[in-house]
Amino acid sequence: MAGVAGDPFFIKAALWAQIIGFISGVILSYAIFERRKGWTLGLHTHLLGRKLGEGFGAGALLITISSVGIWLFGGIKIVSFQWTGTLGLELTWGFLLFIGVAVNEELFARGYLQELVKARFGAISGMTVSTIVFAFLHTFNPGMWSSPLPILNLLLAGLLFALCREYSGGLWMPIGMHLSWNFFQGCILGFDVSGTPMSSLIKTEIQGASFISGADFGAEGSLVTTIILILSIVMISTYYQKRAKQMQMN
Repeated sequence: MAGVAGDPFFIKAALWAQIIGFISGVILSYAIFERRKGWTLGLHTHLLGRKLGEGFGAGALLITISSVGIWLFGGIKIVSFQWTGTLGLELTWGFLLFIGVAVNEELFARGYLQELVKARFGAISGMTVSTIVFAFLHTFNPGMWSSPLPILNLLLAGLLFALCREYSGGLWMPIGMHLSWNFFQGCILGFDVSGTPMSSLIKTEIQGASFISGADFGAEGSLVTTIILILSIVMISTYYQKRAKQMQMN
């Protein structure tokens, strides 16, 4: 039994079964208990491609800036760049996995939970609850409690995704941002993703102070990422608030 549990195929199959089961459970719960109450999960197709693309581009940009900052401050060193057919296949599977993770976590935290609370107690309450629950979904990830930075950065990332959900009016922007953030962090830039190692295009090694490198938790355990996330939250809030005022004036 232990041999089966350690088999890579079994692990991947179990992970996909968990993702599919969780997504199905959220959709079923919404359809049975909430669909007639006037709020939606945010999966409407209006401007789907645009919102998904905006989120994907923003997530890739933010994690790249964070990673470059960590490198500049001596938190990591680049060991090598590599490309093989086997790696290409692993990156493809990694991309598909992160699609599942992004849809799974965003559908639950921002699609269902945030809007459920918002419908009863308002937008701020909805974003607050979804942010906290999202962060603590990662409670058992390796290195999660090695320092205060992983939980702080997950709270900030959750708030950023929650704001994207609220301002964009749907789930596609936070799904795109979540997907590219994870994929670029783990499969391109060579960091662990919330403590989980991935095959990557760039091979790196951790060095220097853990509050800069993020240690075994990856870039999400770095103070550099904290600063980037805070700036991102301020910028996206300012942008949409100015946009809303302009629309009211017109």
